[in-house]
Amino acid sequence: MALRTGDRVLQENYGVGEIIDMSAAYVTISFDDGSTRKFVTSRVSLQPSSTPAPVKTKATRAKRATKKTAAVDKGADS
Repeated sequence: MALRTGDRVLQENYGVGEIIDMSAAYVTISFDDGSTRKFVTSRVSLQPSSTPAPVKTKATRAKRATKKTAAVDKGADS
């Protein structure tokens, strides 16, 4: 079975991930733990995986308190 970009694969040491770039010399895999690794194509052992990709959550930024909002919050507590 020939693997291609976008395929889900299992690599023995790093687990399950998705092929994000592939050439005759190298294959780059984005793993489910967030790491990305580049392997020599002829040396890496990959198995196809049917494990679905984890759901990516959108990063949120915490609201930063300013002096004005802190004063309003303090007044609301009184």
